[in-house]
Amino acid sequence: VSTWHMLKPVVKGRGRVRAEVVRLDSPVSFLGDLNPETGRLAGVDVAGKVVSLPYVRGSTVGPYVLWGAARRGKAPLAIVAEKLDLMLVSACVLAGVPLFQGRLESGCVYIDLETGAYDKC
Repeated sequence: VSTWHMLKPVVKGRGRVRAEVVRLDSPVSFLGDLNPETGRLAGVDVAGKVVSLPYVRGSTVGPYVLWGAARRGKAPLAIVAEKLDLMLVSACVLAGVPLFQGRLESGCVYIDLETGAYDKC
Protein backbone atom coordinates (compact mmCIF):
# COMPACT_ATOMS: atom_id res chain seq x y z
CA VAL A 1 0.00 0.00 0.00
CA SER A 2 1.46 3.31 -1.09
CA THR A 3 1.26 6.34 1.19
CA TRP A 4 1.63 9.58 -0.73
CA HIS A 5 2.81 12.65 1.16
CA MET A 6 2.60 16.31 0.13
CA LEU A 7 5.06 19.15 -0.19
CA LYS A 8 3.79 22.69 -0.77
CA PRO A 9 4.47 23.64 -4.42
CA VAL A 10 5.90 27.15 -4.88
CA VAL A 11 7.50 26.99 -8.36
CA LYS A 12 5.79 24.18 -10.24
CA GLY A 13 7.39 21.81 -12.71
CA ARG A 14 5.92 19.14 -14.97
CA GLY A 15 5.73 15.38 -14.73
CA ARG A 16 6.20 12.60 -12.22
CA VAL A 17 9.75 11.37 -11.78
CA ARG A 18 11.84 8.95 -9.76
CA ALA A 19 14.75 10.83 -8.21
CA GLU A 20 17.52 10.65 -5.67
CA VAL A 21 17.17 13.06 -2.74
CA VAL A 22 20.27 14.78 -1.39
CA ARG A 23 19.64 16.12 2.12
CA LEU A 24 21.83 19.05 3.25
CA ASP A 25 21.54 19.85 6.96
CA SER A 26 23.08 23.33 6.75
CA PRO A 27 21.95 26.38 4.78
CA VAL A 28 23.85 27.11 1.57
CA SER A 29 24.56 30.07 -0.69
CA PHE A 30 24.32 29.63 -4.44
CA LEU A 31 27.09 32.24 -4.70
CA GLY A 32 30.11 30.39 -3.35
CA ASP A 33 28.60 26.99 -2.51
CA LEU A 34 27.28 26.07 -5.99
CA ASN A 35 29.66 25.36 -8.85
CA PRO A 36 27.54 25.98 -11.96
CA GLU A 37 29.98 24.09 -14.18
CA THR A 38 29.98 20.84 -12.18
CA GLY A 39 26.64 20.90 -10.37
CA ARG A 40 28.30 20.50 -6.97
CA LEU A 41 26.57 22.26 -4.06
CA ALA A 42 28.55 22.40 -0.81
CA GLY A 43 30.78 19.64 -2.22
CA VAL A 44 27.90 17.31 -3.16
CA ASP A 45 26.79 16.47 -6.71
CA VAL A 46 23.20 17.73 -7.01
CA ALA A 47 22.81 17.81 -10.81
CA GLY A 48 19.55 16.08 -11.72
CA LYS A 49 18.72 15.30 -8.07
CA VAL A 50 16.23 16.68 -5.58
CA VAL A 51 17.97 18.86 -2.98
CA SER A 52 16.38 19.16 0.46
CA LEU A 53 17.78 21.86 2.76
CA PRO A 54 16.77 24.13 5.63
CA TYR A 55 17.08 27.40 3.69
CA VAL A 56 19.30 29.35 1.31
CA ARG A 57 21.34 32.36 2.39
CA GLY A 58 23.10 34.88 0.25
CA SER A 59 22.91 37.74 -2.17
CA THR A 60 20.98 38.75 -5.25
CA VAL A 61 23.69 37.18 -7.44
CA GLY A 62 22.71 33.68 -6.27
CA PRO A 63 19.79 33.29 -8.71
CA TYR A 64 22.15 33.90 -11.64
CA VAL A 65 24.52 31.19 -10.39
CA LEU A 66 21.63 28.68 -10.30
CA TRP A 67 20.55 29.88 -13.76
CA GLY A 68 24.12 29.29 -15.01
CA ALA A 69 24.01 25.73 -13.66
CA ALA A 70 20.64 25.16 -15.36
CA ARG A 71 21.98 26.45 -18.68
CA ARG A 72 24.72 23.82 -18.48
CA GLY A 73 22.35 21.02 -17.43
CA LYS A 74 23.93 20.93 -13.95
CA ALA A 75 21.05 22.25 -11.83
CA PRO A 76 19.09 20.20 -9.30
CA LEU A 77 15.94 18.50 -10.59
CA ALA A 78 14.01 20.26 -7.78
CA ILE A 79 14.66 22.04 -4.49
CA VAL A 80 12.79 21.42 -1.23
CA ALA A 81 13.35 24.05 1.48
CA GLU A 82 11.98 24.34 4.98
CA LYS A 83 12.09 28.16 4.86
CA LEU A 84 11.59 30.21 1.71
CA ASP A 85 12.75 33.68 0.80
CA LEU A 86 12.49 35.92 -2.22
CA MET A 87 16.00 35.08 -3.48
CA LEU A 88 15.31 31.33 -3.48
CA VAL A 89 11.97 31.74 -5.23
CA SER A 90 13.57 34.12 -7.77
CA ALA A 91 16.44 31.69 -8.37
CA CYS A 92 14.07 28.79 -9.07
CA VAL A 93 11.84 30.84 -11.38
CA LEU A 94 14.85 32.16 -13.31
CA ALA A 95 16.48 28.71 -13.59
CA GLY A 96 13.26 26.76 -14.21
CA VAL A 97 13.85 24.55 -11.16
CA PRO A 98 10.72 23.36 -9.31
CA LEU A 99 10.62 24.55 -5.69
CA PHE A 100 8.66 23.09 -2.78
CA GLN A 101 8.32 24.02 0.86
CA GLY A 102 8.85 21.12 3.25
CA ARG A 103 11.50 18.58 4.13
CA LEU A 104 12.68 15.32 2.60
CA GLU A 105 15.21 12.83 3.92
CA SER A 106 17.99 11.38 1.77
CA GLY A 107 17.01 8.43 -0.38
CA CYS A 108 14.80 7.85 -3.38
CA VAL A 109 11.38 9.34 -4.10
CA TYR A 110 8.72 9.32 -6.74
CA ILE A 111 7.65 12.96 -6.93
CA ASP A 112 5.05 14.89 -8.89
CA LEU A 113 6.86 18.09 -9.90
CA GLU A 114 3.58 19.97 -10.25
CA THR A 115 1.65 19.03 -7.12
CA GLY A 116 4.42 18.11 -4.65
CA ALA A 117 2.94 14.66 -4.00
CA TYR A 118 5.69 12.14 -3.24
CA ASP A 119 6.32 8.64 -2.00
CA LYS A 120 9.50 6.78 -1.15
CA CYS A 121 10.84 4.36 -3.77
